[in-house]
Amino acid sequence: MVVTAMRRAIATSALVASAALAAQGTEVAPTPIPLAPGVSATLDSARAERGARLSVAIITYGPGEFVFEKFGHIALALTDSTTGQDIAFNWGMFDFNQPNFLGRFLTGDTKYWMAGYRTADFNAAYMGENRTIRKQALQLTAVQRGAIADFVSWNAQDANKYYRYDYYADNCATRVRDLLNWALNGQLEAPFAVPGSGRTWRNETARITASDPLVYPGIQVALGRNADQVLTKWEESFLPELLAQHLAALTVTNASGAPVKLVASDSVLFTSDRVPMSDQAPSRVPMALLLGIVLAALVVLLSGSGSGVARQALGIFSALWFGVGGLLGTALLLAGTVTKHIPYMGANLTVLQLHPLMLLAAVVITMASWRGARSRAAVGVSVLVALLSVVGLLLQLVPSWSLRSGVVLAVIVPVHVAFALAMRRLCSRARTEFVAR
Repeated sequence: MVVTAMRRAIATSALVASAALAAQGTEVAPTPIPLAPGVSATLDSARAERGARLSVAIITYGPGEFVFEKFGHIALALTDSTTGQDIAFNWGMFDFNQPNFLGRFLTGDTKYWMAGYRTADFNAAYMGENRTIRKQALQLTAVQRGAIADFVSWNAQDANKYYRYDYYADNCATRVRDLLNWALNGQLEAPFAVPGSGRTWRNETARITASDPLVYPGIQVALGRNADQVLTKWEESFLPELLAQHLAALTVTNASGAPVKLVASDSVLFTSDRVPMSDQAPSRVPMALLLGIVLAALVVLLSGSGSGVARQALGIFSALWFGVGGLLGTALLLAGTVTKHIPYMGANLTVLQLHPLMLLAAVVITMASWRGARSRAAVGVSVLVALLSVVGLLLQLVPSWSLRSGVVLAVIVPVHVAFALAMRRLCSRARTEFVAR
């Protein structure tokens, strides 16, 4: 992805206009995709002539500072030996100032586009951001190189450059992967269809966002069961770094049918001095369980104290816990049912931990806690919330229902159970005090 500041730094080298048409609300009908190599002998002849003076390289950029930069970036560079033109085409362009950007982002309808820049300027911008740059020169036939040139020329047109960005299935890296597969007549499909190295969308996202205290738990809450499936190499290629690794090991056939390495040369143009990212997602379940137990103990202790200060503290905590949880649960339910995030946020058992019922709990439990009064409603709601939470925990024992979000369960289940016990304790104490009077 390319941040706004970097786009400004290289704006003078832009070959493709920004989202002016989108900002104006103008819709241009897309034109048909060019024919793949091997379909038209006449077209292939022209492509071979053009491709003879072209070279193609994949340029991968390491993680940056911001969350959306930590996943890395990738571009396809096309160099013309006759004209000296060297262009890096990338599919990671977006603009925070696009109309309704936030709404599109929340509903999974974010609009991205493809653009080309002078490669030297593009690389310089990433060097300025202290991001590692890796270049892989590809061993393609002249026809394939010419076909790629036709494709990017077609894709750069205003009618064709926009697409609905998808975090895992349609992004800057998968667009490059799909273009290469198209030019190679599907030669990526079989070797990339095999299982990868045991990675999942959840684990990879957790690994990359581990240093962000808000995004990391948010991802654990948001992702459903589909994000826990082991990925194939094809699916792993949503990450630029992994796509580059898979391409480096790939063998294809050349014009005479002989097997050759797709990557002819592999070099690092710039090395960042950032601390390298871990290869594994951190295991934070023990830390999360400790937090859950501490919060649960706090609820039990506050409910056991007869002081007004303790009741007020319990009331404040319950308002925050159930209020925030209810809002998150409502958003989670909507995201997994009516937005375009369904493939990753649907089938999410976290809705048994965070759900709209918690908004009701935020009212009745907070009132009961604040007043220290007997409330059957508070007992009933708290017990129901706790039961749903425990059911969600037990469903982890069923393989077809299991959700690898242990950090979420470790924090939430103990607190929900503690509130159920606390409300029963408050109700029992209020009854005792009433009888005593």
